[in-house]
Amino acid sequence: MANIKTTLCGIELDSPFVLGSGPCGWDAEQLAACANNGCGAVVTKSITIKGAVNTTRHMIANGNLSLLNNEGGSDMPMTWWRDEQIKKAKALGVKTLIASVYGYGGLDETLEIAQMCEDAGADMIELVNGYTEAADLVDLLAALKKVITIPIITKVNGNWKDTEAIAQACDAAGADAITAIDSIGPTYRVNVATGQPLLGGSGYGYMTGAPILPIALRYVHDIAANTDKQIIGLGGVTNAEAALEMLMAGASCVGVCTAAIVKGPQVFKELTRGLSDLMDKYGYADIASVSRLSLKNSKLNEVSPADFVFEADKCVHCNRCVTTCAYRARTFDEAGNMHVDADRCRVCGLCFGECPKKAISIKG
Repeated sequence: MANIKTTLCGIELDSPFVLGSGPCGWDAEQLAACANNGCGAVVTKSITIKGAVNTTRHMIANGNLSLLNNEGGSDMPMTWWRDEQIKKAKALGVKTLIASVYGYGGLDETLEIAQMCEDAGADMIELVNGYTEAADLVDLLAALKKVITIPIITKVNGNWKDTEAIAQACDAAGADAITAIDSIGPTYRVNVATGQPLLGGSGYGYMTGAPILPIALRYVHDIAANTDKQIIGLGGVTNAEAALEMLMAGASCVGVCTAAIVKGPQVFKELTRGLSDLMDKYGYADIASVSRLSLKNSKLNEVSPADFVFEADKCVHCNRCVTTCAYRARTFDEAGNMHVDADRCRVCGLCFGECPKKAISIKG
């Protein structure tokens, strides 16, 4: 059975899954529910001194396990977290608690919040301070490293023009780990019945969930290729296969936020069991054997025409391979045998990607 225990910043985790900062980290009970369902570490909602003032309707469903939000972090003050919630979460069974610290208030406020979180018993700090630009993230990190003794993780965002460069600068400034990439945006949706924006306020928000997985994977891969820091890959992971992809792309741990909101904290039982089963299936013994694996296998070289393999016993004749072939290269005869027109086929790969039973593959 695969061993899915791992370490983050020198702290042992029972699983590589990390609850991303958001609604499921709004208080001690929710943090503990995620931890007790198999989450290796949990992150609080982002903390400010006075608490964020969030507009009503700051989160909407966007289909396909996706959400849009313009939430500004925890609406509870720092004292609530310091005096009650961090201690309570630890008492309820949270082994590793990461306090998300907003850096929007400037250096003095950020230092005050981080120090309060450390004093209250947080195991790590996650520093965040920009959705559209990194602002003074690197300077804040450097200042915090002089005072805070627990590990500091910096969260980098996929909306910046220079995400990879900022990640490298955080590495140089002493970040103990990096979280990437959280969300994509700004985005916008309209209520067709009223013509008003669906999200409160201006209507602009940020997209999370399944659709952003390929974007998150690319950033994680590129950051892993250019730094030696551990990475919490956050963005688009909603099932065990996506988690395995995230690890292989370069992550050391896998952040999960939207799936926990939509499916509840019990999703971590599903994810831990599913990841262990997948690793067993493909013969991977532990997290170290899959993390950063794609960096060692960075190119896929295939030639045309391809030698297709069709396993008739797996085929359920759903016809997806035929329907999605824009080149009209694939057909079935009356006996159910597949035929491929090599002159038409461009080996685009969509047919075997669409096959729900994996009945089509390329030899070699």
